[in-house]
Amino acid sequence: MKWFEGSIPEAIALAKSKQQLFLVFIEGNDELSKSMGTTYEDSTVSSKLQGSKCVAIKLQAGSEPCQQFSQIYPVVVVPSSFFIGCNGIPLEVIAGSVEPPELLNRIEKLFQPTPVNDNGNLPSEVPLEPAHSAPTTAAAATADTSSTEAVSSASLEERVERAKRLVEERRLQKMKEEEEAVKQSELERRRVAREMQLAQQAREDQERREWARKRAQEKEEERRHRERIQAQIAQDRADRAERYQQEKNQEEQRKREREAQRLLEQQQRAAQEAAARSQVARIQFRLPDGSSTAHTFDADATLQDLHNYVVETVQPSFSSFTLSTTFPRREFTQEQYRSTLRELELAPSAVILVVPVSTPCSVAVPAALNNSGASLLKLLWSLLAPFGVIWSLFVGLIFGSPDPPASASISDSGSAGAGGASQRGEASASFAAQEPQAAQGGARRRRSAQQPSGEGMYQRDGNVYRFSNQRFSDEDDDTNTWNGNSTQQM
Repeated sequence: MKWFEGSIPEAIALAKSKQQLFLVFIEGNDELSKSMGTTYEDSTVSSKLQGSKCVAIKLQAGSEPCQQFSQIYPVVVVPSSFFIGCNGIPLEVIAGSVEPPELLNRIEKLFQPTPVNDNGNLPSEVPLEPAHSAPTTAAAATADTSSTEAVSSASLEERVERAKRLVEERRLQKMKEEEEAVKQSELERRRVAREMQLAQQAREDQERREWARKRAQEKEEERRHRERIQAQIAQDRADRAERYQQEKNQEEQRKREREAQRLLEQQQRAAQEAAARSQVARIQFRLPDGSSTAHTFDADATLQDLHNYVVETVQPSFSSFTLSTTFPRREFTQEQYRSTLRELELAPSAVILVVPVSTPCSVAVPAALNNSGASLLKLLWSLLAPFGVIWSLFVGLIFGSPDPPASASISDSGSAGAGGASQRGEASASFAAQEPQAAQGGARRRRSAQQPSGEGMYQRDGNVYRFSNQRFSDEDDDTNTWNGNSTQQM
């Protein structure tokens, strides 16, 4: 197919100058456009169009020439073929793609001549020769035929006039048909334009709805993203706060531990310095029956001196015993008997438990028990010592307090639960009242053994104990009054 290479105005001018049909083919990039292009490239179709003297031009859909053409002839469908006459009226519009035979059929209908009615010509029964041969026959006619010729001349004029009228009517009818065709073409153009406008408006509405939907979707995604970011920020803040609180708690815990360690070290240093500075060691001995005895030793004295003092002065009811402390729990061995009290951290004061090795009753214990159960018995007596103190207090509160076995006997229910520092504090407190009588403890213990039961150097009034020098008198001390010179008054 040979297409015109110039512009649209040039093609229109060429078609008008040659009084030829103007073909405009608008194609796109889809399959229908390719199929219609193949139809135009068919040899039969191309030869028919070129033989009919048709000016054909091809436009690309969406191009500037196509947009200019669409302003005059609306393009509804791509591909489209417009067959336009010399007067600018579209004679045929083919939308979409058609096969070559159908296109040939439509082209043949376009190029068929308009049938002219025979009424437009002179009637066949009217002979026209007499009009041309009248002068020749008139010269040869006779006088008899003159009237006949006059009648024939009159009827000929009538026929000519009638033929003119018919030709004029035919011309007017043709003009009317052309006007009607123009009117129908204008109506069709308006209808196509209105449909195109409605289609464009529907497309714009669809685009606006699609834009609104996408915008709403974008806003929703932005909102969700913002919420996720806010939740992440809140979670990060909570995590940071939790980590900060944990670090703060850990730092406070470490501070407390360091402070406790520092205080412990200070206490240990203070105890060590006090032990190093102290020249004496105040030792309180506690027996399983709850009684206690205090004595002051030199800080450089050995543990063997304490053992000898217990044997010679305290004189417990058992002969075999060990020395130990409760807090910290320590049981001194024979190797430690050569160590000084300062080295054993028993200065300046300490509490020593006198724990018997064997049971108080004289029962024959097998050698296996002596060997394997010695440590168990020591542990048992150290555990039972607090209960012995509690029992002695309970008996003293109910049945009265018996004479103490020593001059410095003191009942202490907290001996088993006090620590090393508490033991030193208790020993120091007890030494304030016991130290003047510590040297005469043995003699007083022997004198108390000779006293009658229920009488002693103390008198109990509830939980208050008072010194008394009427141990061998049966008089009621509550009936007597005393002044500063010990003079009895009635």
